[in-house]
Formats: sequence, C-alpha cells, structure tokens
Amino acid sequence: MVSLDLLQSETKRRLLELMKRRGEVTLSDAMEVIDRARPTLRDHLDQMGRDGLVARRTKQQGRGRPSMCYRMTPFAEQLFPGQEATLFADFLTHLQEKGHGPLIEDFFEAFWDARLEKVKDRLTEPLETAGVQQIVNVLEEVLREEGFMPEVHLDDERVVVQECNCPFSEIVDATDLPCASESCFYEALFERVERTAHIPEGDSACVYELPVLDANEA
Repeated sequence: MVSLDLLQSETKRRLLELMKRRGEVTLSDAMEVIDRARPTLRDHLDQMGRDGLVARRTKQQGRGRPSMCYRMTPFAEQLFPGQEATLFADFLTHLQEKGHGPLIEDFFEAFWDARLEKVKDRLTEPLETAGVQQIVNVLEEVLREEGFMPEVHLDDERVVVQECNCPFSEIVDATDLPCASESCFYEALFERVERTAHIPEGDSACVYELPVLDANEA
C-alpha cells in the first residue's frame, strides 16, 4: 500500500486531502484553503496529472468561461489508509469456502475484459491493425489510471511492461485469479507475451515481455 507520506510536497498532500474531502475542486477552491499562488497550484496539479494522481474535467457555470475541476484518480485513493483490500480478501476467502469459486473467476475475467475494452476504445484504429507503439502508449495510460505504476521500455527487439504496484496485493493470498486473468488480458493485446517476473513470487514488480516483430512499428 502506498502512502501520502511518499509525496515529498506538502502542497500536493494538501491538494489531495482537499479533493478527498470535497470530491473535486477548482483552482479557486484550492486557493481559499492553501496559501499558494494560482500558478504554483496549477503547476502542482499538472504534475499530479502526469503522475496519474489527478484527473480533470471542465465544468460550465453560468454564461462565463468554464471552470477546470480536479479530482483524485483511483490510484490516488490508495494513498489514504483503508481496510477495503483486507475486507475484500476476506470476502473472497468466504466465497471460496462456500463453493462460489466460479463466481470469483467470472468477476476477475470481467474486470480485465473491461480494461481490454478501455484500451480498444482509446486506440485510433482497430486493435488488429494498430501498431505496437500505439497499443503500448494506451496500455501505459490505462495501467497508470488503475494504480499499477507502470514503466514501459521499448526498443527494436522487445517491449517490457513493468508493473511496480499491485492493486491486488492484499488479494493474491486468497486467490491467484487476478493474475491469471491479467495474463489473458496481455495475450489478447499482444498474442505473444511472457511474464518474466511476478510480485506474488517475491519479485519487486510484475514484468511482461513481448517481441517486436516489425522494428518499423517501434
């Protein structure tokens, strides 16, 4: 579990805490609470957006210019302590003990199917004809939003996708179904893919590698 303590900037911590309390905020809202100049707060929010902590949308208010509203991403929500993951793991264990293993399998298959559709929706062309670079770019974006802290490396020979955080870390002791469904997700995207490291096996990250068959796509 990541923590707010990992944020080195006190301003960023206060911005996230404000969004946690209010749901979403504007720059004007932030200025009322945090004693920082407007450009400074905007710079922090832009950086937090690049880090996958903050999402934004425009909101029309009356006849004037629309306001930019900021809210936390699911990844940022993990920075706040909670018992949800532990309770979910206990719930999965309970379902397994009651003989509902297939229901758990259906859930995680649906989870990764939804992420696959999200990737497809963001591609500018069908998955079957999209280039490796485009798929990798969209995949990295989706994984970041989902809290996997991805690092992607691509050269002429291979693509390496490294997931530095596991949102299922409290669950894999109860079931390995999230990992099995994740492998199917990668196979649907790339067909030829190999998992070379795995957090539940003691590695520091989950790593997937695939060959780049056409170097011109890289």
